[in-house]
Amino acid sequence: MSKPAPIARLYSVPPSEFTATRNRVAAELRKSGRADEARAVARLRKPSGALWAVNRLAATGAKELKALLDAVAQLRRSQLRDPRAASEALRAQRAALETLVARGRDVLREAGVSASQQVLRRLSDTLMGAAVDRAHAEALRRGELTEELAAPGFEAFSGARTPASPGLRLVRTPARPTPSGADRQTTVDRTAEVEARRRRELEELASQATKDATAVAELEAEQGRARARVAELDQRLRAARQAARRSAAAAKRAGWKAEST
Repeated sequence: MSKPAPIARLYSVPPSEFTATRNRVAAELRKSGRADEARAVARLRKPSGALWAVNRLAATGAKELKALLDAVAQLRRSQLRDPRAASEALRAQRAALETLVARGRDVLREAGVSASQQVLRRLSDTLMGAAVDRAHAEALRRGELTEELAAPGFEAFSGARTPASPGLRLVRTPARPTPSGADRQTTVDRTAEVEARRRRELEELASQATKDATAVAELEAEQGRARARVAELDQRLRAARQAARRSAAAAKRAGWKAEST
């Protein structure tokens, strides 16, 4: 198995080991004559918990990460042109994001790093910020994202233009009357209004998807704490019952002895 790239290697270790690993990797690169890479690695700062977990998802949640990136790409292709496909893409995006945030929470806990509501929100925002940017998405795939990102607005999904279909061409139809300037303006206004309304709806859906994913992660975290508390209470209850049985047996034995004397 080939050794991971230097940056991905740094993010594969727990945050507590980052600085020592960074210095060791930089020294190895300098020794092998890769001075530029060594300087780039040496400049890297210890990642926040959210950024570290996002990069770990490239290894621990690669399938879900691909699902998120694919859903975002599908949304970008279908927005404004195919509302049904866009809706399906949003549902797929929401499901993948929820799974990734939950997995990121587990990764943080296993490493002994805080998985607070704020950390999970930053994790979710960074995932979506990377997903809508091709360069950041590629870095995320490799586990080499070097900065936290803000959650995107809807404009991030609407940058691509629809290419003209090569099978269509304009045909003159003299029998059809030419629309007046007022009619053309009315049509343009109506089209712009419809597109603006669709943009607003999709923006609200994308925002709600991020909020829902964060809410699910928070509730799962609360559920985990509740389960741990229940397990603790069960253990204490078993111990109390055992103590009660021992006390009752001792009292009974003491009663027998008193009767026999």
